[in-house]
Amino acid sequence: MITPEQERAFYDRQYAQFLAMPDHALRMDRVVLLGNMANPAHPFFERRRLYRMAMAELEVEPLAGKRVLDYGCGPADFGLWMATESAEVTLLDLSPLAIELGLRRAQASGVARRVKGVAADAARLDMFADGAFDLVFACASLHHTMKYPGALEELARIMRPGARLVLCETWGGNPLLNAARRWRARLQGEEEEQGEEIILAGAEVELLRGHFSQVRVQQLSLLAMGKRLLRGRFQSGWARAAVGALEAVDRATLAVCPPLRRWCGEAVITARR
Repeated sequence: MITPEQERAFYDRQYAQFLAMPDHALRMDRVVLLGNMANPAHPFFERRRLYRMAMAELEVEPLAGKRVLDYGCGPADFGLWMATESAEVTLLDLSPLAIELGLRRAQASGVARRVKGVAADAARLDMFADGAFDLVFACASLHHTMKYPGALEELARIMRPGARLVLCETWGGNPLLNAARRWRARLQGEEEEQGEEIILAGAEVELLRGHFSQVRVQQLSLLAMGKRLLRGRFQSGWARAAVGALEAVDRATLAVCPPLRRWCGEAVITARR
């Protein structure tokens, strides 16, 4: 199994490149975040529907004044957006460089006073009191941390009773799609730390139910998972048209046959502590 040290080193290498960027390129708010999702040249374009669904869930209750944990924050796009909506945000990541980047982006975004950063192993969160947070958001990160003993228990401990959990994840309910993911990862030489072998599915949701109530899974992207084959080509009109057509077929198909959602490849998962 990958150790926390190996995972930390991998992500430190990923985030180091962003620290050389000028402040204006690091700024984040709602306009920038939505603009990135709409920009075919930006990595967020591929998962724009998933990210918009996650934003809608995060805004089910007003963000102003909420104590928010951006769990496994990475570049902290969503945590910083919530800070610009007047939330009090703590960034948590295994990578110290991710936290350094997040705090620098908070300064560039004018929300430094509402953002804190902690570099730590998610399985040991002694720096946080019981019930410290009203809302926890994790974007493509819980599937990494659940493999470490005690991580889920610690996550539940630091959330107050009634706090909301919002997860934005790859969904692993389709064995054929999972095999294709592994094949693509090997073909493209992806490092093991990128986590293609660790995907949330029904078993992980049952583990969540041991600590949370009102667990809800909203799956999307059935045929539209074909977009992975077009990665890097979305600036071409034909590629965007192809993805749009697949998404349209998905909407019609899933409306007629909802049980097919379990075969989708992405999900937003919500729960209450």
